[in-house]
Amino acid sequence: MKQRERRLILNYECLQTMPTGMREVRVWWDPDLANWLVGKRVDLSEVENGADLVEPQVMEMIDHPNVVKVRSVATVAGYQAPMRVVEVLMPYYEEGSVTDALEAGKCFTPSQALRIIRAALQGLAEMHERHGILHRDVKSPNLFLTGDAQTVKLGDLGLAGKMDGDGRTPGVNAPQLYSPPELLANDGLTRASDLYSLGVVLLELLRGKFDYDSYSRTDTVDALTKGESPLRKEDLVLPVWVCRSLRKVVQKAMDPEPARRFQKAREMSDQLAKIKIADWRETGTDTWEAPFLRDARMRIRVTAKPARGGGLTLITHKRKTLSWRRTETDVTVTDLRDQQALAVFEKANSLAVS
Repeated sequence: MKQRERRLILNYECLQTMPTGMREVRVWWDPDLANWLVGKRVDLSEVENGADLVEPQVMEMIDHPNVVKVRSVATVAGYQAPMRVVEVLMPYYEEGSVTDALEAGKCFTPSQALRIIRAALQGLAEMHERHGILHRDVKSPNLFLTGDAQTVKLGDLGLAGKMDGDGRTPGVNAPQLYSPPELLANDGLTRASDLYSLGVVLLELLRGKFDYDSYSRTDTVDALTKGESPLRKEDLVLPVWVCRSLRKVVQKAMDPEPARRFQKAREMSDQLAKIKIADWRETGTDTWEAPFLRDARMRIRVTAKPARGGGLTLITHKRKTLSWRRTETDVTVTDLRDQQALAVFEKANSLAVS
């Protein structure tokens, strides 16, 4: 490992992939291979006893298009006990992580979100079923963009744990917004725990980035200690245009009870593959549009306008050429969380994807 460290001779710079700054991340230049590497430092003392940690050679064995290839794992000296810090060296992806993209103001379309999550599920299936490993740290900063949504890569295996005969590993002392409610419980983590965290990533891709700075570590730990999601209720709300079938997938993935969630990555991926949703986006104040799947020149639009007696009137238009025409009866609702509002968008989505 010392020889490896001597080869990383250039000054490093920090990558802002975790807005809370919980982990040290560096970019290294490897002059022998003539490429950039990312070094992510992980404190192994976050794991209760470390017995379930995945050995570096096993990390290096994992070779899958949707899992970041671990090049090397080096011990880092200079940290006071009980800290045990290692640096996991991985390829550098210029586009960064999903979090990097969200922080830069990128908005993912529903179809992009589904492709990203299905790619990550392929990576989790490889880890879970072929190698018997739980990731234990699935989150938006650990999903790396390669320029191709089909080959989004799940990275940072520093806290990955080996499953026992019952498919469990101990929890890790690394609470964050994407953590499953059972993180700090004594029962340990399962495949469903990783899938919960990926469900949170899907939620974020659909609704936009969470306000990371508004969440304190204390509040996060308090919620997880109670066996609850660290996310506030308002951050759990999906956009009004999310279709019923996709809502069900998010709700099942993020069910507080692990036994009611998806139990395997393939099961969740298969459900996502069946979903047809138009690429909705907000085009103005309380106005949403989407192209038709069969003909992008055709569009559907829903506008919410204040109603005379209070509430909102939802107006649906369709455009075939240059002009918009009302295509459904106007519907008045109390607010956008009203079941009738969801029904309006469900019908509009069906028109767009039929």
